[in-house]
Amino acid sequence: MLFAKKNDTDFLLLLIKASENTLNAAQMFRNAMMSDQPPASFSPQLKDIEHKGDQITHQIFKGLNKVFITPIDREDILELASKVDDVLDGIEATIARFDYLNITFSDNYMKEFSGVLVASCQHMLDAFKLLAKKKYMQMTEHTVQINSLENEADRLMREGIREIFLNPKDPYHDFKIKELYERLEQTTDACEDVANILESVVLRYS
Repeated sequence: MLFAKKNDTDFLLLLIKASENTLNAAQMFRNAMMSDQPPASFSPQLKDIEHKGDQITHQIFKGLNKVFITPIDREDILELASKVDDVLDGIEATIARFDYLNITFSDNYMKEFSGVLVASCQHMLDAFKLLAKKKYMQMTEHTVQINSLENEADRLMREGIREIFLNPKDPYHDFKIKELYERLEQTTDACEDVANILESVVLRYS
């Protein structure tokens, strides 16, 4: 029984660790958007954070193959780890686009998106900390906020794309900016996926 408890604690701590790492990536992305330096210059740091996230996810998957007793359903742990990793991958994939699309600036929509990502990742981390303490009902205030932030991201994408078509520039340039807005919105969708899984956990365990 002690063996099971040790592994139970490890899974929840690893999910917290993964969320902390993802928040770190969001904050780094925020710094990139607010900096006077080209956003792509932050790509190496974000790649390192993404690599660390892959290692944490691998630890979780490896652990699930070794134990029979888990603190919540193993399918929930698997999905949560995968979706947190999707958020991290989305942040890294966005900064990579600044590099290979040769975009050397950030605009107000990108800056606002970065704020949404930081807030969403902070709420994810707070929810996972409450999950580790089995404070299920308190988790809902964070999942509701993540859903609200995803709606804000939808608005930013729509307004950003509307701005592109209202004030068109070079078509190739416009395509690249639209690509960035859409990738950022997809990343906030991944945050909402995490929130939806957490809400299902709350329903079953509270």
